[in-house]
Amino acid sequence: MRIYTPEEVLKKVKSITKDNLDSELAKRLGVSKQSLSQYKNKNSIDVQLRILSLLIHKIENATDTDKK
Repeated sequence: MRIYTPEEVLKKVKSITKDNLDSELAKRLGVSKQSLSQYKNKNSIDVQLRILSLLIHKIENATDTDKK
């Protein structure tokens, strides 16, 4: 399984939620845009990032299966 970077996770989540801007996603999540920026610049791979990567992988595979 591929582990996404925090920036890739945010990009994928914005794609899923149809949010175009970080500020839109921040509002949806109830956090500041600065919080998203801090998350995006995070350098360590932790359990949370692995969980998010797994969920994105499962969502994308389910979507690919639906298209067939």
